[in-house]
Amino acid sequence: MNAKSVFARYLIFLFGMLLAGNVYLPGHYNIPYPQTLGPQFKANVKRDRIDAISANRPAVVLIGDSVLYLGIDQQALSQQLGVETYSIGMPGFGSAAWYLILKNVVLGGSHRPEVVVVMFRDTMLTIPEFRTTGRYFAAIDDFAGRREPLLTELAFVNRMNPLEKLAGQYFPLYSARWELREALDSRVRYMPSSLLLDCSAECTDEAINSIFARGLVDAVAFNQAVEDAGETLYALEAMDFDGKIDRSFLPAMIQLAQENNIKLVFVRTRTLVFPEYSSEPPALRNYMESLDAYISGHGAYFIDFAHDERIKDEYFSDILHFNPSGMQAFTGMLAEELKVLLKQ
Repeated sequence: MNAKSVFARYLIFLFGMLLAGNVYLPGHYNIPYPQTLGPQFKANVKRDRIDAISANRPAVVLIGDSVLYLGIDQQALSQQLGVETYSIGMPGFGSAAWYLILKNVVLGGSHRPEVVVVMFRDTMLTIPEFRTTGRYFAAIDDFAGRREPLLTELAFVNRMNPLEKLAGQYFPLYSARWELREALDSRVRYMPSSLLLDCSAECTDEAINSIFARGLVDAVAFNQAVEDAGETLYALEAMDFDGKIDRSFLPAMIQLAQENNIKLVFVRTRTLVFPEYSSEPPALRNYMESLDAYISGHGAYFIDFAHDERIKDEYFSDILHFNPSGMQAFTGMLAEELKVLLKQ
């Protein structure tokens, strides 16, 4: 058998597999054909946090990532403010998740808080696609409704080139890539432990979380991973405020707060990435000045702790997160600022 014949058979086999995939995958994963651009979300938003806000009726709700989760003592904050507070700290997430939390969780129940605080660092508010795919998508989906046109456009469709859009609509093997990946990941993660150790999925997750807990991760390696992820925040394009603002969730978040008579407060936290003002790139300084002017000029509030001398280097456990002493100090500082807003 000559090489041309082998190659021809390979092409026929490949074409047959692609054709079979085009027929099988849409039905198996309930994907319409042609596919609408962007991911498909579950019909319902998880209600646990919605119900907690409705039941506890907090005056202040805080939204953020791990910097909030490890930076604010919610119980101490409530005591210092003299009002109920509720914290939603989602490690690793960005403005897409915060927009959904404000829209579908904070505003999804019967209670409206007086103040909503969004804690962020540097350019995160105007990078809508930051941390929305891969393992982050499952949590995004928990906060999304069936139809999220703004989320779909800003976080997913806008980042596609024409070829990706064509493949996403008419090539099921591509449009089902996340479902296929999840299925493969699930088999790799759970099948060996189930067959060899009779360990369920919950048992496997508990073991993995125990082995790879944050406290057991080498600090140098952890900081390097954080720095690598943070490169997205400091690309020149990311620090172009005028070019990013209209393609971000920030205007929609401010509008949602105003429509519901909520004081929306954006709090920039201090990190050790650029610990001193002089160490910041000039583009980042210009960006922050524009961000401050935009937020303040549109009826929201901006608090900048990035270079506050009261936040000492020894308050950090790594380049982003506070240790227990830092948490207590920063909680007190934020409480001082929020007391003023609650009195207005």
